[in-house]
Amino acid sequence: MEKTLTIRLNKDQDQALTRRARALRKTRSEVVRELIDKGLEEQSLSRKIAHLKGILNIPDAKDPVRRRIKERNWR
Repeated sequence: MEKTLTIRLNKDQDQALTRRARALRKTRSEVVRELIDKGLEEQSLSRKIAHLKGILNIPDAKDPVRRRIKERNWR
């Protein structure tokens, strides 16, 4: 069974949605459904932030707080 959902968009959102739908040659409703599906996908936190692993680069410093952060983020 399908349901109807009514939402309010501001002018910029409405225009962006229309542009994206035209670019994809889909209806606005199809685009919204796809965006909702993507937004509702459940992913673990580690998967969501996997691209950040190991990128913390703190230069050596005399500041004990920075040194402690660097020691704890060794990956």
